[in-house]
Amino acid sequence: MIYLSTGAWNIAPTLTRFLSRHLFPPGGILLTDWGPTHDRWFRSGREHKLDNLRRLATEFPQVQWLLIGDDGQHDEAIYTEFAKENPGHVAAVAIRRLSTTEAVLAGGRQTVDDHSDAQAPWVTASDGAGILQLLEQAGVV
Repeated sequence: MIYLSTGAWNIAPTLTRFLSRHLFPPGGILLTDWGPTHDRWFRSGREHKLDNLRRLATEFPQVQWLLIGDDGQHDEAIYTEFAKENPGHVAAVAIRRLSTTEAVLAGGRQTVDDHSDAQAPWVTASDGAGILQLLEQAGVV
């Protein structure tokens, strides 16, 4: 299990406690630095996620990735690009639909596009139980 987030490193202790308290599986956490870069005031969360996914794919070429994200940021676009770049290395993609309140806090919601022609199954649901059911139906888990 690898948790890839646009959150800053200074939240790592809080995030680790949250994951443990809510019985998430243990795993590595890839967060980002906070603050300006050499060419911009704010770091790109999309760039951080895609760069780290590419790095993980290079470092672990034998891994079949189950990518789990939500529709509140750029996860769908990031996972679409990653799956196209790494055909055969994505077992499935699961996108959780945020509630209205969660979407407001996340800065908006992106629509989930049609991925019926994708090589790997794409599932979307409003909670983890729904995602699990769809992944089971797809034969992924």
